[in-house]
Amino acid sequence: MKVTIGIPTYNRKELLEYMATSLYDSELLDICNIRIYDDCSTEFSKDELITLFPNAASINVSSNNVKADKNMFLMYKDFASTNDDYFFNADSDFLFNKNWLEKALDLIPQTDGVLSIFNANSHQEKESVGDELVIKASLGAAGTFFTRERMLEVVDHFNDTKDFNSFDWQWSKYFTSRGINLYCVSNSLMQHIGYNGQNSKHYFDVGLGYKVTDQNQGQILNDILVKSMSNIRNLEQKRKLDFEKNHAIHVNDFYYHFKRCVVILLKKIIPKKIYSKLR
Repeated sequence: MKVTIGIPTYNRKELLEYMATSLYDSELLDICNIRIYDDCSTEFSKDELITLFPNAASINVSSNNVKADKNMFLMYKDFASTNDDYFFNADSDFLFNKNWLEKALDLIPQTDGVLSIFNANSHQEKESVGDELVIKASLGAAGTFFTRERMLEVVDHFNDTKDFNSFDWQWSKYFTSRGINLYCVSNSLMQHIGYNGQNSKHYFDVGLGYKVTDQNQGQILNDILVKSMSNIRNLEQKRKLDFEKNHAIHVNDFYYHFKRCVVILLKKIIPKKIYSKLR
């Protein structure tokens, strides 16, 4: 049995280093093929990716930036060319519970072949299934575990698609339209640290119920929290300054047009001789 761990990357080198360290602390990595799909990053080279992921089965670097959603589909399509049994959609901005893979392999037979081990706060829960699983109305790609059969369905169905915008919402909708449930763990087995990403500028999803596994992870999460709050504070300050600037412009516009209206009104109601003297 083999599991592809597909990791799409694009810049944010610091977060990628955190992620790589956490991933290599996981159990059962000997049954995995780590495959990197870099979307033409400018902050690091392929050689640096090789250093971060020394045993990667493949490192693909795009010659141009195709954006996250198209890169995701190309990653799925590449999986179809392998003989691996499962596909795990990792991401460059996650921390892992050490036993995440063992748990995913244990739970996937209880699902319809699609299982997220990241219980994102932004995706609505439809129903609870025992103590360990829930069914979601939709799933994000990051953190989702697929059987080979389900992944091949995605590749086949979307092979002729031209618009990959919000691609994970597309394949979520496709599965639910076919009566395939989107399962998710009740307590996340990975945590998101993804600030300043393409789809997560200042606010980002967090994993519900995640348990910090060691002091290093706790420190990383603390540092990310500080940086994220600083970014949000700066954003709010910028919005406030922009509002005050625009409000001042609107007030000045109001007085200008008010004076124009008064002049026009006086011109209409006051005799010409008197109006000429007022000017």
